Amino acid sequence: MKKYTIYGIFIFLLSASMACKSKQGLSDGTKPGTEEPMSAETAAMMKKVMETQLPYTWFAASGQGKIDWDGQRLSAKINVRILHDKIIWVQIQKLGFEIGRMLITPDSAFFINRFERSYAVYRTEEFLEEYNVPADFDMFSRVFTAGAYMPPMIKSSMVEPDGSLFIQSTTGMNAQHWFDASSLLIRSLITDPLAREWSSVYSDYKKTNSGQRFPFTRSNTLVIDGQPNIFDLEYTEMTIDVPQEFPFSIPSHYEKI
Repeated sequence: MKKYTIYGIFIFLLSASMACKSKQGLSDGTKPGTEEPMSAETAAMMKKVMETQLPYTWFAASGQGKIDWDGQRLSAKINVRILHDKIIWVQIQKLGFEIGRMLITPDSAFFINRFERSYAVYRTEEFLEEYNVPADFDMFSRVFTAGAYMPPMIKSSMVEPDGSLFIQSTTGMNAQHWFDASSLLIRSLITDPLAREWSSVYSDYKKTNSGQRFPFTRSNTLVIDGQPNIFDLEYTEMTIDVPQEFPFSIPSHYEKI
């Protein structure tokens, strides 16, 4: 296992988060950044979008992840712990052994590669810039916890003939969401000004311990320059608002890269 495979996984997760940042402020039925009222049909769909967001302070989940990043494939167990707006902790295990661990705060990012006995430390902003990741701390946390993406600075929104909601932003970030007859989010498609596409298919809805329905299975594809990168995640366990610990220590003999 090469070290770039481990870090590539984390880079992919960060890149994927471009599709997961949500903006609030839709309760009055107007479009953020405009005074144009929505139609009743569009406002109802917007309400569905906002209801997909998972409210939490503490988040913990584990499951199986399948990642195909730049031609490299890995199937592994993924453990996630999050303290809202403060800490994101991710552990990757294979055959019962840890192969990588990550801890990110709004200021700093730490990575451990057990196979290569190496580690990396960045300022979070520097890491995102170095690897050209279109994300921030909040966006990354939503890779694991959030529902439908709501672009900022909405220019227009409409319900398409197939029943999906299309949202166009002045920033060039556009979103389209599909819901089933029970108002559950089943598919999303996000595009950005660089022609990157992020699609997600959601399934296996279950109630969390907080009572909200949540898709325990999601299939995600990020297309960059025509190259698809895949991250499938199937949660088997999840708890909301139960305090968590975030163990992270770097052995003294590990090499800094």
